[in-house]
Amino acid sequence: MSPVPRPDPVVIEAAISPLRDGRQLQTTEELIAQARESLAAGAGIIHHHHNFRLARDEAVAQVLRIQREVLDTYPDAFLYNDYLRGEKVMAEKNAHLQPLADAGLLTMAALDPGLTQFAVLDDDGLPSRHRQAGADYASAHEVVAFARRTGAALSIGIYDPSNLRWTLAYAARGMFPAGSVIKLYFGGRYLINGAPTAGFGLPPTRQSLDMYLSMMDGCALPWVVSIQGGVLLDSELARYALERGGHLRVGIEDMAALNAMTNRETVEAATALAADVGRPVATGAAAKAVLRGERAVAA
Repeated sequence: MSPVPRPDPVVIEAAISPLRDGRQLQTTEELIAQARESLAAGAGIIHHHHNFRLARDEAVAQVLRIQREVLDTYPDAFLYNDYLRGEKVMAEKNAHLQPLADAGLLTMAALDPGLTQFAVLDDDGLPSRHRQAGADYASAHEVVAFARRTGAALSIGIYDPSNLRWTLAYAARGMFPAGSVIKLYFGGRYLINGAPTAGFGLPPTRQSLDMYLSMMDGCALPWVVSIQGGVLLDSELARYALERGGHLRVGIEDMAALNAMTNRETVEAATALAADVGRPVATGAAAKAVLRGERAVAA
């Protein structure tokens, strides 16, 4: 009799920092503690912020300390920081990456290919204003080149289908380092600062995920789902993504204060949902192996 195949392990990402806009800042000690708590609860990837009010050199120093102290405790974790302030993608927004690489602390870097406009409602409730984020494709190519030089995995944020088409073109050429992951963002009813919005990209539905997965047919990169400005764990998308073989991004950032759960509690809830679907959660070295496409058992 042939052995029964084991279900594919799940990797959980925790986005542990709260709203931007200079509010509810976490101290360095709080960021380190939240990362450790989330990893202890079952997360394999941590996305964290820093104090956006700091000058660039001070911000880099803070990021170095956070990642050094977390990796001292959890050496196999994937950690990646948000962008620093600035306009130039590599020289300013990603000024922390080379120091992290030089210190042996760079495990993953963020990449949001393409410029995405996030609708901001005016006084009449119309999306006549916007915020813009992301990297133009020339700058995104620079980030890929840096990742290839350093071997850092990339967390590739997909806000709409055109972002994914760019990503798939690079994936087809084998341009992304091992451990890189496609992060499918679905647009909620709010921005992550809590302001109502008309949304971006695709809504968080089974049909939307099916469309993305049809585009990704033949692509071996692992994928994660998240709802920006919504609560993934309260949606049909979380379970469906697990059933389709995906991974989950939870934590307090993307929920836009719509749920009172802590980072640790969201990771625990994601772990319980994965168990209900019949998939074990991979942590530590096992999570790293899953994202690298290597055979591993869940830790």
